Amino acid sequence: MTVDSHDLPSALGFTAADLEANRRGALNHAQKERMKRIRRRNTFIAAAMFVALAMGATILFYLGQLNRSLILYSAGAILTMVNAFTVVRAGRAYMRIGVDLRRGKVEILTGEVERVLRRGRAIDSYMLRINGVELNVSKEVFVGFRHMASYRLYRAGVSRILLSAESAI
Repeated sequence: MTVDSHDLPSALGFTAADLEANRRGALNHAQKERMKRIRRRNTFIAAAMFVALAMGATILFYLGQLNRSLILYSAGAILTMVNAFTVVRAGRAYMRIGVDLRRGKVEILTGEVERVLRRGRAIDSYMLRINGVELNVSKEVFVGFRHMASYRLYRAGVSRILLSAESAI
C-alpha cells in the first residue's frame, strides 16, 4: 500500500474551494449538497429497511396467529422492536445532518493522526484517531494518511462527517 496525502482530496471528495471554506470554519455550497445527498441516501435506505422489517414482522404475526405459535408471534414482536430502533437511529442521523446544514460550521481537529486497523472475521475496520477522537473511514481515506503525522481534519460538528483534511506541516 502506498501512502500519499495527495490522494486525500480524491478519497474524501473535496476540492481546493472546499478546503478554503473549511479553513474559515464554514461549509461551502458543494459540501452542503454532498451532505444533502448523504441524507437522502440514508433516508432511502432507512425507508427500505422499514418496509422490509414491517413486512417481515407482519408475516411472522400472521403465521404466529395462524399456527398458534408463541415463537413466531414473539419473533414478530422482536422484529417490530428492531424496526422501531432502526427508525429512531435513522431519524437521529437525519436530524444531525440537518443541524449541520443549518449551522454551516465546520469542526477543526489538529494533531497527530494515528491509523488504527481493526481486523474482523469478515471485514476490516479502518479508523483514524486524533487527540482522542476516533473517526471511522473507508480504506481509501485510511491509506491517504501517514501514520503519526500532523494533520488538520475538518468535519461536520454534529453528524461528524469528515469533509476534508490537510497536512499540518
